[in-house]
Amino acid sequence: MEFSQSVTYPGSVDEVVAMFLSPGYQERRFGSFVVEGSSSVAVEGDRITFSGTVRPELIPSAASRFVKGDLRVSFVEEWKRDEAVARSRSTVTVEGAPVSFRAVSVLSPSGEGAERHVTGDVSVRIPLLGGRIEKEAVARAGRVIERERELATSWLEEHR
Repeated sequence: MEFSQSVTYPGSVDEVVAMFLSPGYQERRFGSFVVEGSSSVAVEGDRITFSGTVRPELIPSAASRFVKGDLRVSFVEEWKRDEAVARSRSTVTVEGAPVSFRAVSVLSPSGEGAERHVTGDVSVRIPLLGGRIEKEAVARAGRVIERERELATSWLEEHR
C-alpha cells in the first residue's frame, strides 16, 4: 500500500542529514520499539543501519498469530546530497515475516528549516489479512511522523 507524508524540521538540510546519520539519534528514534539491549547501529559513509528485536506488544494483533518467536527488524537508510537538497532511500525488513517497507524522500530547504517529503510502499504478504495490516500501518503513519518531528526538534535543539 502506497503512502505519502511530509514533515518539517527546524534545521538546515545539512543539520537534518547529520542527525539522521547519527547513531545516537537512531537509538532515540527506534529504541522504544525494540527490546532493550537488542539493538545495533552501524554507519558507513552516508548509510546508516539500525536493527533490533521488536517488542512483542507492538506487533499488530492481526499479525501476532503468525509470529513464531522474536521478530528482528532492520532499517537501512542511505543519503545522497546534490546542491541544496538531499535524497534518501529507506528500507525496513523483518526477518521471518512477509513484510517490507520501502521509501524515498527529498529533503529541501523550507522557510527557516527543512522539509522532508516521503513516498513509499508498505507490503504485508499474508493471504486475506495482508491488506488489513497494511491499512493499519499506513493509518499509523501520521502519528509516527508527528512523533518523529517532536523527536527531531528536540535532538536538533540539543545538538546545536
